[in-house]
Amino acid sequence: MTCRRVSLAALILLAGPLLLASSGCGWRTPVVSVETLLREMADFEELAREPHPFYTHAMASSYSRESLKGGDAWFDNKDVGQYVRTETRDGRTEHVLADLAGPGAVTRIWSANPTLTNIVRFYFDGETVPRLATPLSALFGGQMPPFGPVFSYVSGTGGNLYFPLPFERSLRITIEQNGDNRLRLYYEIGHRAYEPGTRVVTFDPKQAGTFEGIAATTARALTVPRAAPAPADAQWVEAQLTVPPNETRSLPTIKGEKAVFEWSAHVQQTREDGPWDDPARAHNAWRYLLLAVAFDGRRSIDVPLGDFFGSGPGVNAYENLFFTVTTDGRMTSRLLMPFRESMTLSLTNAGTVPYTIGVRMRVGERRFTTRDCRLCAQWGALTRDSWPPFDTNVLTTSGGGKVVGTVYEIANPVLVWGGEGDQKIRVDGESFPSSFGTGTEDDYGFAYGYNEKFTRPYHAQTRVDGPWSGGHISLNRWYVLDALPFRSSIRFDQEMWHWMPCRPTWTHVVYWYAKPGAPAGPLPIDRAMLAPVDLGARERMLEPVEGEALRHEETGGRARTEHLANCSGAEHLVWSGARPDDKLTVHFRVPTAGRYTVTLNLCQSSNYGRQQLRLNGRPTGPAIDGYSATLYWLSHTLENVDLKEGDNTLTAVALKPNPKALPGNRFGLDYLLLIRQ
Repeated sequence: MTCRRVSLAALILLAGPLLLASSGCGWRTPVVSVETLLREMADFEELAREPHPFYTHAMASSYSRESLKGGDAWFDNKDVGQYVRTETRDGRTEHVLADLAGPGAVTRIWSANPTLTNIVRFYFDGETVPRLATPLSALFGGQMPPFGPVFSYVSGTGGNLYFPLPFERSLRITIEQNGDNRLRLYYEIGHRAYEPGTRVVTFDPKQAGTFEGIAATTARALTVPRAAPAPADAQWVEAQLTVPPNETRSLPTIKGEKAVFEWSAHVQQTREDGPWDDPARAHNAWRYLLLAVAFDGRRSIDVPLGDFFGSGPGVNAYENLFFTVTTDGRMTSRLLMPFRESMTLSLTNAGTVPYTIGVRMRVGERRFTTRDCRLCAQWGALTRDSWPPFDTNVLTTSGGGKVVGTVYEIANPVLVWGGEGDQKIRVDGESFPSSFGTGTEDDYGFAYGYNEKFTRPYHAQTRVDGPWSGGHISLNRWYVLDALPFRSSIRFDQEMWHWMPCRPTWTHVVYWYAKPGAPAGPLPIDRAMLAPVDLGARERMLEPVEGEALRHEETGGRARTEHLANCSGAEHLVWSGARPDDKLTVHFRVPTAGRYTVTLNLCQSSNYGRQQLRLNGRPTGPAIDGYSATLYWLSHTLENVDLKEGDNTLTAVALKPNPKALPGNRFGLDYLLLIRQ
């Protein structure tokens, strides 16, 4: 028997109940517990290995059950208030969120309703009395032991709980119904299912004192990230590469059974000002430099350099568990990169001017075991009309491995990107996704769109230009306890679902660890899609004004606020029942007199009419027609409009409706956007 050499750092990680020793250098199957799972939450070594004991990961969620019908219903967006079943217990009505068979563990709980006080109950191992019962808000408040603020928090209006809840035989999670109106809860619950016979110690809040120290250590590791411990004789490899246009430069091949424990890159002499397409602008330099990494002669990473570090376009400073991007443009990765024989790293310049890049790597000896995997990453991009919704494939690959992270970027040419679009993940040939999400923003830990940056250990919004989630948005998400192992194949689809009809550009990166011998590597980069999209100067945009918030008066018909999920704030101002020549006038304030572009977001549907618009009493051009056979949106832009400081008016004069329209002659104003000229 050949004994494996184990570093001191590894022995520390393996201390306690993580593993039970057998004779010689072998190990019995580990016992899964809160302690072992907490250790795993910041363990780069374990992330790079095939799980032991093996598990599959799936999701219980409120995804629309209409999707089960397929066809157009596949994209149904009623991802709320959908439950496994509803039960009556001790006079209470409880909606079952998840009913899980053991052995297993809950890895993550998310909700778009983090302030609800409805009681959530956790029934472990067939219990009739819940071992844990708490208001939903307490799960995300960061104050309820053992769920401290690193594990339990609200991020961008989304509630997140990243704390392991293992169970031996079963776990049923319910939420209590308050009142007569059916509870409209958005939720996702990630969970592992271990192979039969795996020993699992069920979570018990009464035993929180036994894992309090490990939880504190894990919390520190998550908030003050460090790379996996390198051996004492590990070396820093440094190089400076100048890459002319259309050429490739490589670092010397690293040979031997080793690993890169962390590495960083810095593109020199870039700037943030100047024309958008200036090749010296940071967003162009980092995008046109193409990173390629091969392990043991197999190409494994094929991603634009800046996108690899979890953010783009350009330099967007942040730090989470895996990456650090500094304001001066140095980007660092802590993703462990093990290999058995060799590693090569090259940079290709797909731009028009030379770039100089400084690269720094921490390289050391590391045994490549039968459980170890090689890091892979690929990039994709797509420009397409947002309506109707559709799925795009993020990753389809075969062989063994596990998905550990994604980056999602959108160049949103309009406002009101609510983050919709479900993740749909099939593992090992599943006919229906075992992970079916409730929205893009939900997987990335927030809700309803969010116009500010945020950073958490496992997820971040590193760029959002605004206003109202317009412009460039960049998100990243890391799957650690909720990594997605596969033995034969995985298919990861991302639904593209936008509230507004427009033509965005989406880009993504997916990271996975692949077992040696896996037949598929990363797809090649489509160089035609590299150029970051110029969405114009956002700083001249004033904060949009909600139509329903504007003071208004009408000479006929009736104007009122109506709920409509597709619009900003889920409400808009609707004027209905107007006769020809009736008028609706809304008042809006302008901070400074000048010339503006005015954009109106107007609803279109089967009972909407025709109107002539006037700004401050002056006609604005041809009439608008609000008729559409299906719900749609009209972005109506008025160029070079002179507005006065203070009160201005927009008047809609009702005309005879489109003969195809149903009765109502409606007019719907979602928002008004001003851009200074």
